[in-house]
Amino acid sequence: MIDDIEILKKKKRILSITHQQDVDGLFCGSILKNTFSDTFVYLTNYGYNNTLKMSKRIEDNVSRSKKKGAIVVSDLSVNKLDEVKPLESAALKAKEYGWEFIWIDHHYWNEIIKERIKSFTTLILSKDEEKKCASELIVETFKIKRTACQRMARFAHAADFRTNELSKFPPLPELIRYFLSLPDAYKRLQTIVNRASKGIFWNEDLQQIYEVDYLPRKESLMQKALDSYVIQNINHYKVLIVDSPQILSKSILAEKIFELQKDIDLIILFASDGKLSIRRKPGSDLKCNVIAEKLNGGGHSYAAAGMIDSKIYDKEGNKVNKEDVIKELYRVLI
Repeated sequence: MIDDIEILKKKKRILSITHQQDVDGLFCGSILKNTFSDTFVYLTNYGYNNTLKMSKRIEDNVSRSKKKGAIVVSDLSVNKLDEVKPLESAALKAKEYGWEFIWIDHHYWNEIIKERIKSFTTLILSKDEEKKCASELIVETFKIKRTACQRMARFAHAADFRTNELSKFPPLPELIRYFLSLPDAYKRLQTIVNRASKGIFWNEDLQQIYEVDYLPRKESLMQKALDSYVIQNINHYKVLIVDSPQILSKSILAEKIFELQKDIDLIILFASDGKLSIRRKPGSDLKCNVIAEKLNGGGHSYAAAGMIDSKIYDKEGNKVNKEDVIKELYRVLI
């Protein structure tokens, strides 16, 4: 049960641990920072090593803090059982120090893992068909009425589900993707969180970076990707595989490809380190999250992410290429 929200606002500390990869994850931290004056935002991503770091961050914060509070994990799911143990250990330590542990997410969860996480957290999930992003769940859970927070939730929803309303907002999703490719990504993303917490989504500095640094690279890399994809018929599915540059938004590239190739069932966007992004044809009943689970990942029915272990191909540099992706797809697309 979540502690009294007014007490949290006035007397307690919030440790926000949230997904760093997109608007929704960042805005979860911004909304909490806007609502609760004593909020620290820690940005992270999926994977066992990130889970270990997150667990250590929790243990360090609760043991050093003079105030009790709440840990709020948002826009992250747990995809592997081996990630549960360090989280459970951190949660037990947090409980010893009088902290609450709240987990809020909108992705698909494996039932066994879900029950394990529920045993030591307050787990709040939305169903896929509800089409709610994590920022919206944060606003609902904490009964937040502030105008800036409501705007952030609307922006995050539009960005996550690629609705028409996205055109009313600045191109922050693209810039986040660009920042993630830079050496000082964490610092830049924290700046976005801090500005958004004050209701500022865009300014002249971001516009300058967008026009001068990002747009020229976007156009050339987009064309390169469109010139290099392959289409493969794999177990009754027509699949397009494309090498996706890190700075490009996966959603924007996939939308462009679906416009050009209307008979494609599935798009797999991959990187040389083995990371995969999975997108289904609009209106399709394919389950991207089911495919992603077989590829060490997870996500939504309409979009998900997975991973190929580059080491299994035992070649120079251990870089994954289209042929490696095709081999894996023949294994998982049944």
